[in-house]
Amino acid sequence: MSTICPNCSRPQRKDAKYCGFCGASLTPAAPVKPVTTTVKQDKASPGQVSAQQKPPKPKRFTTSQKVTYGAIILLFLLIFMSVICRYWSEIAQSLVQMLFSIYLRLAL
Repeated sequence: MSTICPNCSRPQRKDAKYCGFCGASLTPAAPVKPVTTTVKQDKASPGQVSAQQKPPKPKRFTTSQKVTYGAIILLFLLIFMSVICRYWSEIAQSLVQMLFSIYLRLAL
């Protein structure tokens, strides 16, 4: 059974934490309680927010990014290998000439 996004009304996976379309949080927000304890201030300036107060960023689209990067790398490897196969005779000939000239310089 899927859940419905409260922001865009699109169906989502049952275990999803964020909407795949609009990015809205699918977990109910916890009620905010007023803080009555005193907070020990760090040596940081008053305008800075401590690391404990920042909400964690949602980790979305990591799998699709990895797949996309992998596909791009494979595409470049395919293009590189096709160029190597096409011009292999010229590459091999120039490598032999270069190695032979180095050999002659070292031998003299």
